[in-house]
Amino acid sequence: MRKHPLKSTIALSLALSACSLAPNYQRPQMTVPTGWSSVAGVGVDAQPSTTPFWQELGNADLDRLIEIALAQNLDLEAALHRIEQARGQAKVAASPLYPTVSASGSASRTFQDQKDTNSVRGGGSISYEVDLWGKNRDAAKSADYNVDATQFDREALRLVVTADVTDFYAQILSLNDRIRIAEFNLKNAEEILRIIEARYNAGGVSGLEVSQQRVAVNGFRATLAALTEQRATSANALAILLGRPPQNLSAPTAQLASLKMPQVNLTPPSTLLTARPDIQSAEAGLRGANADIGVARAAFFPSLTLSADTVIAAGFGNPAAAASSLASSLLAPIFTGGRLTGNLQSVTARQKELAAQYQKTVLVAFQEVEDALAALKSNNEQAALSVESVKESQNAYDIAKARFDAGAIDYLTLLETQRSLYQAQDSQIAINQGQLVAYVQLRKALGA
Repeated sequence: MRKHPLKSTIALSLALSACSLAPNYQRPQMTVPTGWSSVAGVGVDAQPSTTPFWQELGNADLDRLIEIALAQNLDLEAALHRIEQARGQAKVAASPLYPTVSASGSASRTFQDQKDTNSVRGGGSISYEVDLWGKNRDAAKSADYNVDATQFDREALRLVVTADVTDFYAQILSLNDRIRIAEFNLKNAEEILRIIEARYNAGGVSGLEVSQQRVAVNGFRATLAALTEQRATSANALAILLGRPPQNLSAPTAQLASLKMPQVNLTPPSTLLTARPDIQSAEAGLRGANADIGVARAAFFPSLTLSADTVIAAGFGNPAAAASSLASSLLAPIFTGGRLTGNLQSVTARQKELAAQYQKTVLVAFQEVEDALAALKSNNEQAALSVESVKESQNAYDIAKARFDAGAIDYLTLLETQRSLYQAQDSQIAINQGQLVAYVQLRKALGA
């Protein structure tokens, strides 16, 4: 029994459509360290954390702000629309995998020899490009990987937004404490100025001491003004992260001590390859470029299109007539002026570029973890020293103030101890904030 030629062609084409000319994907080879080098002095907890990092800080107000940012941040909203765009493009890329069905129709009326003739014509056609070399499937895969990449990009942006909200919140609380300290020291400086002016009026001190203390008071006022400005600009930046006008956000009034310092939870360096969304995005882009090579290679080979057409024609009062046809066409490129070769060269180079970018992304991820660990270790050491410095500076100031009141020491000694106390207190707050910032950066670098 003879087989129909078209049926044989269809069977052969379906068998060939299982192949793909895309190279087998392999993750770029690179050296992954077995551990971290800056762990000593950090206080590492071996168990990985399953709690969002901001919740580990134990501040309900911060949790509320993070929730608002995740719902209203405009960068995250724009990223969501980019995902929808990528999904739309993926649907376009996948459309050649399915048959194209179209329909047509027409009606006419003819006048001849005082007679009119009405006729109707309708038809439909189905065409399908057989994916002989996997070109269409590879194009669809590339588009799907692009969707994955945009989704990972949004996850990376989500991590940045939550870290930025936490950093600005900690900065505002730190500035609250620094402003409080500056106000207290300004009040003390003004009180000392009042005492010195009284002594000057009584002839006990010279005008030099009065001028020096006035300079000290003005310095505290200037510092207070600068800190107040920093708090305002930090609150404005926080408002933008929350998707709100700066005028509609009141700066948090809590103290930095309301944020607790969590234990560090470290995972091995190898886990970053799947934990960090920026690395996953880079790999998704690399997989897409790998599929694009298959598309470019397939363009060198013939393409087969199958089609079926049906036409129905009828005149009013006349029986309808129908005609159907099946056809297949094979189109092979012969000369394209270097277009196909150039396209393959371009997508191959693009794949190699993305492979290098992937490796760089992984290396930067390792660096960011190590930098955060080093910063956390340094701030932990400085925090322990700052406690002792504040204690000794406060003791020195109390002694100097008592001796100055008793007339046992000169004004310059008191002024120096006063400045040392303020610097120690201000530095301690900045160091404590640095601890929190380093912790947040570490968790962000770990992809959690």
